Amino acid sequence: MLQAQSEKSRRAMRRAARLECQAVSLDPFNLIAEQVLDVSPLGLLVACDDEAKPGDEVIVSFKAPGEGAPWLDAEAEVARVVEGYRTHDPGYCAGLRFTYFERPARNELLARLAGLPPPVPARAVRPLPRILPAQPAVVVHRTVEVSGVVLPLTRRIFRVPAYPTGVWN
Repeated sequence: MLQAQSEKSRRAMRRAARLECQAVSLDPFNLIAEQVLDVSPLGLLVACDDEAKPGDEVIVSFKAPGEGAPWLDAEAEVARVVEGYRTHDPGYCAGLRFTYFERPARNELLARLAGLPPPVPARAVRPLPRILPAQPAVVVHRTVEVSGVVLPLTRRIFRVPAYPTGVWN
């Protein structure tokens, strides 16, 4: 259970940063993006000017956040494409996952990401599911006679509803 949860959760915090970049698709060799929308040590979200497909190999060069920051180069692949159909989408974007990023460049990026805020959530946080109190499934009535007085005995059998499935998908 813990392993499944860690696979679903993010491994690195994204940071909101509008940066210059040049992302070039290798097949065919064309420029697909010129602006970074957010960045993490593991990848970028770029605003695409041209079509991108998941699995495409990309060479990306982007300016690190901060004043007087150097340009960093990396190899990446398109991990996901945001089509821009939903109201909270920033437009047609591609999520790039770094496949090769030199250690000194990654360390420079990590140092410059410190203190940058995360992007503002575009949609409301999902509320936790309410678990209803258990309702008695069966009520059994018996009577017992004690010294001429009839007393009812009630026993309730509770069935706890199963935890709702599919809530966290």
